[in-house]
Amino acid sequence: MKKLIVSVFVIFLSTTMFAQEKDTTVVSREDALNVYFDCDFCDMTYFRQNFTLINYVRDRKVADVQIIVTIMQTGGGGLEYMMQFIGLGRFDYLIDTLTMTSKADATSDEIRTEQLELIKKGLVPFILKTPYADKVMISYADEKEEVKESDPWKNWVFNFNADGYFNGQKSYKSMNVFGSASASRITEHIKHETSFDFDYSENNYRLYDENDSLIYSADTYMRGYYFEHRTIWSLGDHWGAGVSFNANQSTYSNIDFGVSFSGAIEYNVFKYSEASQKQLRFAYLVGPDYRDYTDTTIFDKTTELLGRQMVEVNFKYITKWGSLRSGLYWTNYLHDFNLYNISIYIGTRIRIVKGLSFNVSGNLSMPRNQIGLVKTESTPEDVLLHQHELKTQYRYYVSAGFSYTFGSIYNNVVNPRLD
Repeated sequence: MKKLIVSVFVIFLSTTMFAQEKDTTVVSREDALNVYFDCDFCDMTYFRQNFTLINYVRDRKVADVQIIVTIMQTGGGGLEYMMQFIGLGRFDYLIDTLTMTSKADATSDEIRTEQLELIKKGLVPFILKTPYADKVMISYADEKEEVKESDPWKNWVFNFNADGYFNGQKSYKSMNVFGSASASRITEHIKHETSFDFDYSENNYRLYDENDSLIYSADTYMRGYYFEHRTIWSLGDHWGAGVSFNANQSTYSNIDFGVSFSGAIEYNVFKYSEASQKQLRFAYLVGPDYRDYTDTTIFDKTTELLGRQMVEVNFKYITKWGSLRSGLYWTNYLHDFNLYNISIYIGTRIRIVKGLSFNVSGNLSMPRNQIGLVKTESTPEDVLLHQHELKTQYRYYVSAGFSYTFGSIYNNVVNPRLD
């Protein structure tokens, strides 16, 4: 019995010493990979809960890897997610890009699950160079012959949408109804896109005196529809060409019926395959524009057929320090170059220093081509209720702001209580 007790004690002591020795080899969280996500639409809570092998840091300056995620629409109605894995500091020699494509009917859970699997794959080369390499297990699926799925829809995708918005009180009621339908077929060589949009809004205003007697009432409404079809051909890595047909009606713009046709050519300085990261596109469009007006215009027209041209320059660049998007647009009628509209757009997000970023976006336009304005003088009600287009020298909007965060660089903990 004494020998048995001694044997058990020796085994227990040996096991304890082995466990203690093994514990000394446990790696610290400080040795884990620091990853900074540059993705405004990613489900970071899901990532933190289901992938704990890395440190999620909020500052690029302390990160080992920066993951930039960009998206582009696919021909099937889904989205292509492009992930850039950019090594920083001791990993500045490592860089890679992986992509995944979601289906149009994919749920949010399916998308985030696929995203996380792609993130894990992209981080393998980085994790293998850390003490956490022993925690990585790699397995390969059996190789199978790829079988091309038959598509009974021949790449066509359809979408229908209808929305309504209603609100009110005693002195005010509002109704807004929106609807849309679209069909598209997009391949590498050609794409067809057709869309139809409809909107109707009605507002009822009532003013009562102190005795609750009605002293003023006004009812306004706006209605419009817009139809467009575009066919666009791919002409190599840098060129594209297309034609478009448009039809529309708008009480706001004084158009009872309008129709236009245009041909277009575009050149992209960068390859179209890099469009989610960088673009510099120059486009030219030209064609006839017919309008049948609801009321006589300021040029004493009830109908007219004019030629119109447009020049566009679009730029987009997404990189480690932030992003920049801008556009310059010029439109004019061919019979009179003084009837033009020029507009410029710019939007940027810049990381200035650790924790500090600057965001600004804005648009400025000078519409000198308002040929459809109603000839009759606008009443104060027209101006205040903004029921139809009014003459203006310019339009603009600006949004700007700073954000600054400081404190702990790690944010691995998830606590969703009372969110």
